[in-house]
Amino acid sequence: MSQEFQPVAIRDRIEVLDVVRGFALLGIALMNVEFFNRPIADLDAGMPAGITGIDYWAGWFVHVFVRGKFWTMFSLLFGMGFAVMLTRAEQAGRGFFVPYLRRTLALALFGALHFIFLWTGDILFSYAAGAVLLMLVFYSKPRILLWLGVSLLALAAAFGAAGSFGHELPWQPMLGFGIPLLLFGVVAYSLRRWPLSGLRAAGLALYLVPALAMTIGGAVMVGQPPQAERDRLQQGQAKTPEQKKALAEQLEKRTEQRAEHARDVADETRLMSTGRYADATAWRAQSFAKHLGQTVGFAVIVLGVFLLGAWFIRSGVMSDPASHLRLFRQMAWIGIPLGLGLGLAGAGISMTHVRGQNDAAFQLASGLAFIGNLPACLGYLGAVVLLFHGRWRRWLAHLAPVGRMALSNYILQSLLGTWFFYGYGLGHWGLPRSQQVAYVLVVFALQVLLSRWWLSRFRFGPLEWAWRWITYGKRPPMRASIR
Repeated sequence: MSQEFQPVAIRDRIEVLDVVRGFALLGIALMNVEFFNRPIADLDAGMPAGITGIDYWAGWFVHVFVRGKFWTMFSLLFGMGFAVMLTRAEQAGRGFFVPYLRRTLALALFGALHFIFLWTGDILFSYAAGAVLLMLVFYSKPRILLWLGVSLLALAAAFGAAGSFGHELPWQPMLGFGIPLLLFGVVAYSLRRWPLSGLRAAGLALYLVPALAMTIGGAVMVGQPPQAERDRLQQGQAKTPEQKKALAEQLEKRTEQRAEHARDVADETRLMSTGRYADATAWRAQSFAKHLGQTVGFAVIVLGVFLLGAWFIRSGVMSDPASHLRLFRQMAWIGIPLGLGLGLAGAGISMTHVRGQNDAAFQLASGLAFIGNLPACLGYLGAVVLLFHGRWRRWLAHLAPVGRMALSNYILQSLLGTWFFYGYGLGHWGLPRSQQVAYVLVVFALQVLLSRWWLSRFRFGPLEWAWRWITYGKRPPMRASIR
């Protein structure tokens, strides 16, 4: 047995995990390429209005079959990686917390640099925040988290009841911190009581609760008049000067938020389509600080998928997939129809968001798609595992080198995308949707060839090598000839 906690040897890797990573990287590229050609600030607008023909069908395909399915798959894989490291540390009787903390901080650094210097669509920083929460769940005492969460929620309720409508009060941050702490306490408690079933149940709850809230909220609002008309009705119903003042403040705040969003969309469009690199980088740095809270908030949902990924390893399902093909078959046959069915239902309700006009319909559609993303992701995972253990093994094995270098290839996609599409590069901003898909297929094919060539000479991708060095505090050998 090794005397120190070390990276997984190549011979010990679970090959199908690398294949799934490669497949997920293709899906990520198909989703991301659209937002090398339109502002990420307009992410909640859905499909662009007015596209027709082959560009419409290319956008429709990505919207239904790709959008939301592959960040969940990458999150599952991240949770699996966490569980593999934890299991190996337990088997070796070695420390886990410090190496994993270094690994998480390094990922946060990669994510911040990626966001600021390349592309604002980064997800790595959210993964790092989710990894911190994952350690919090595994290493903290559930009673402390539960008591803190309950106490903050009680104080939020007390301050909210005593305060006046429309004013900034302490109950808002208390509510913001109290709910996650309470959820983490419940998750940590379930993991202590039911180690495997708790992982699965907690992961599903953390993912599905916000998805259901979004869906129910949209369904409740459907049929109501648009926001502008509701504002007029509320103003007419206001009786006291205090109520009128509070409603006026709310209206002013919403107006400013819409104006700020419009400015963000216009600034990003101008800077990325025709601006200089220095100006675009300065804007991204400001945006990183501005949206830091949203990034960390998204990590709570990511945490749920991490826990599901950890369950796949701790239960033995992904450690020995050949012995669990029946489960993967069920995942594929149930997850894909269910997930895509919900996505199609959402697409039938609304695919384009026009602020102030179809907010409720688009929220309902987004909520249905959000719920469906998880079963679709699990179904895709099941299908890839089944195909890999069948006649497609030889072909799917070509994805393994891409998956082994997933971090390097993810950053490379951003580097090539900003160079090809942005104004300070080749300037192909606004490429038609069908041509964007063709671009991804060409670039990904080149990545498959490049990854195979690289790993025939080196043991790791360049960023994976640096990541392992930071994680384990020891420079790993790079040349493939060194073992």
